[in-house]
Amino acid sequence: MKPNDISKLLAERNYNFVSGVPDSIFKILIQSIDHDANFEHVITNNEGEACALAAGYHIATGKVPLVYMQNSGLGNSINPLTSLLDAHIYSIPTLLLIAWRGMPGEKDEPQHKRMGEILPGMLSLLDIKYGIADTSIDRLSFILDDAARNFKAHSKPYAILFPKNSIGSVVNENKKTDALSQDSIIREDLLDCLVQNSTENDIIITTTGKTSRELFEIRVKHKHSHDRDFLTVGSMGCASSIALGIAMQRPNNRVILVDGDGACLMRMEAMATIGHVQPKNLIHIVVDNNAYESTGSQKTLSNNVNFEEIANACSYRSTMTIKTLDIFSSALATFKSGPALWLIKSHPFSRPDLKRPTTTPVQNKKSLMQRLGVMP
Repeated sequence: MKPNDISKLLAERNYNFVSGVPDSIFKILIQSIDHDANFEHVITNNEGEACALAAGYHIATGKVPLVYMQNSGLGNSINPLTSLLDAHIYSIPTLLLIAWRGMPGEKDEPQHKRMGEILPGMLSLLDIKYGIADTSIDRLSFILDDAARNFKAHSKPYAILFPKNSIGSVVNENKKTDALSQDSIIREDLLDCLVQNSTENDIIITTTGKTSRELFEIRVKHKHSHDRDFLTVGSMGCASSIALGIAMQRPNNRVILVDGDGACLMRMEAMATIGHVQPKNLIHIVVDNNAYESTGSQKTLSNNVNFEEIANACSYRSTMTIKTLDIFSSALATFKSGPALWLIKSHPFSRPDLKRPTTTPVQNKKSLMQRLGVMP
């Protein structure tokens, strides 16, 4: 299906309020919605927030809102789906567009496999009726007719599942030379600098998406082992809590978290916990490129957020914005005590030939644990 045809059909059906968290399957559709004056579109920090925002829209207007998400984000939305939108609670009709990553029979990244298998069963357990889209706009129109009947009869959410390749796409190139400012550091260059300036005693935790993929390839380039790294390939926003859990139990290891702005915003409550626990060995690096880069570089809300002020309010011991790799390497060498928040202003860029880790998540976990002496 052509993204413009989908957005036109949604506008014709009066789905004018749209919110959610981007996914690569929806990236061109989101662009189409953004360029269409028929829509009021809000990208949210997590999927549960999108559902609550949709509820407020329905209460204020009586109209049916639209919420989009990757199926991995269904977990973030289960609470409002069952305690807010559900027909037995507030009974709020909501159209859910869910990108079906890890669909059985489709090759995808390992973190999507389990959710891909159980997605239909989860929706059935939640008593949410669903239809499965394909490449036909007529099929989508048929499903939307069924959704309208569901809203009229039951006043509760209805989901449409979109498998990979059901929506047409175009190549979204992001070049290293595009609109770079003097204060912008490329994430992969930062990671390379980190690898070369970290110590054997350091543990590096990287956030979801291309950050972990880049760290893996940098280790390969330098012929390093991967056993000092934890690559958070799924669980967006959870890397900060993973890092805190490790830092609390390994006070003699410096724990370096490389977070992203989108992931940090999704689970910002973790910063309050970090500030409360006060791990002296934790460095929290936020690489802020103002984009959900892995899903098509849609804008995050980071332009309106001061991460340093938030960290200070959460009782981080120190904060700073780092603008050059020289300052970054010096900060690593002179680090005294955490928790510290280091903000890196970056620019959306990744190599087009960037590959995925050749090890499994379980292998990644075991190699780090073995290094720490936890497993034989």
